[in-house]
Amino acid sequence: MRGRNWLVRRAETRLSDELGGLRFVASSRRIFWKVLPWCLVVGFVFGTIGEFISPIRSTREAGHFNDPVLFVLTSILTGLVLWAMAFLGSFRKVLVFERGLAAKYSQRHTTVVLRWEDVAPESLKAVTTSDGTDPDRRLLASRKVSLGAGGRNAVVFKAQDSFWVFSSDEDPAPLVHSIRGAMSEAGIPAASRRTDGALPAVVLSGRTALD
Repeated sequence: MRGRNWLVRRAETRLSDELGGLRFVASSRRIFWKVLPWCLVVGFVFGTIGEFISPIRSTREAGHFNDPVLFVLTSILTGLVLWAMAFLGSFRKVLVFERGLAAKYSQRHTTVVLRWEDVAPESLKAVTTSDGTDPDRRLLASRKVSLGAGGRNAVVFKAQDSFWVFSSDEDPAPLVHSIRGAMSEAGIPAASRRTDGALPAVVLSGRTALD
């Protein structure tokens, strides 16, 4: 199964008793390159502060840039560490199981589990934009949860009084078909008929209210 890495396998083992077998893995990826320069700037700010408050080896006084190479390397590494923290959020997945859906599964306490009986089938919909921007930014709701890292397409559905949005650059059709099939096999009443409007993807031209 595509996208079934070690984190997915670990979540599959942990959630199989509750949600059954894993049917599909949807991936979302967006690397925030624009953040990197700002992280490097912050790294140099911290490096500069360190030069004024950290003593050199031979005295108790601050170093005051006595080692420019070390200063530059330390500042760059600090910036890269800060960027790496944002980089971790650039890759997200949604796992479709037989009896529900899981996301944010890297840690047990952050895992989101939505069982099919909590999902409104008629709310399932694929959306996209004509200019390639993230459709999640155009969807308005009183309660909305973003599950993806971003992309030009999105799959939207309502569950537990919130709208859940998974944005990705991938074709949304496989995820929609997987959810529809799992809901039907799980015995959700008229799931196939009630999700007929999920495809094709609706092209958003402006802000759209989900409520």
